[in-house]
Amino acid sequence: MTARFDAAEAEGVVWRYFGVLGQASELGGERTQNFRIRTPEGLAFTLKVSDPQESPDGTLLESAALRHIEHAAMDVAAPRVLPALNGESSVFLGIEDGRHLRLLTYIEGTPFAFIDTPTRMLRRAVGEAVASLDAALESFVHPYLRQRDLIWDVKNIARLRPFLALIDEDRRPLVEAMLDRFETVAGPHMAALPAQAVHSDMNGQNILVASEAKDRLSGFLDFGDLVYAPRLVDLAGAALLQVQGGENDLRNACDVVEAYHRVLPLKDLEISLLPEFMIARCVINVVVTELLATRDPANRSYIMKNNPVSWMRLERLSALPQNPFRNTL
Repeated sequence: MTARFDAAEAEGVVWRYFGVLGQASELGGERTQNFRIRTPEGLAFTLKVSDPQESPDGTLLESAALRHIEHAAMDVAAPRVLPALNGESSVFLGIEDGRHLRLLTYIEGTPFAFIDTPTRMLRRAVGEAVASLDAALESFVHPYLRQRDLIWDVKNIARLRPFLALIDEDRRPLVEAMLDRFETVAGPHMAALPAQAVHSDMNGQNILVASEAKDRLSGFLDFGDLVYAPRLVDLAGAALLQVQGGENDLRNACDVVEAYHRVLPLKDLEISLLPEFMIARCVINVVVTELLATRDPANRSYIMKNNPVSWMRLERLSALPQNPFRNTL
């Protein structure tokens, strides 16, 4: 097993391969090891060290998507890929090691998950930004995009059934019922939905709010789960973040959906199936996190960080009528 880098080793490789001198501090990560590199001049970068078991195609896909966004939509705030000293977008550490190194610009900001009381203006900013990102990714093509096979991909949700046994017996009936509901209501229409490259991980840690102005975003993080799927995936993730256990959850989610719709108009079928995709996101979260934590108990704390709130949201959504957004757009 390849040993993980410590901060000193991260500083060494970023200088050797990228010519950047700076102090490293480790960030969280499910598969990828991430370090913030801060230079004496105050600049900041993110060093991403891929897992040796990770397909290099996935790494190349993520870098290609970020470069596409940079050229197709400069106003979409996403990390920029910095070339290594050899001119390549990543550095392969050799067959025996198996890891790839990449250096990205570091985006400063506060994760949306840490904003206690998001304003309506901020919710609208989220909807508009997600729509702009989807609009930019609509034209992204890559040889590996449609081949990528991730357990987080909504297209693979049926493959989660064998892992329902990992869920506590008291909670299992809810997730089984919601999985059944998604497959019954949304499953027959999947092929009819507009599909494209999607970020696919719109959780509250991956949407950053500007520190100096809490009503606007500073950018999106972590394109490591990018897949080809219905474009509803990213909107569902962003709308789901507004479900926080309050009486205005649906109204707050509508703010995001309405703002998205103004930038990138939704089809009637998408509007009707949006709550089902929100449910699917919760189902995937609660099942896959249990699976990954079982496989990697040392990283359980990081893997399970969103599990409790996903259960809360799944319970809230299970009580909603189908198509609650019908009359809001």
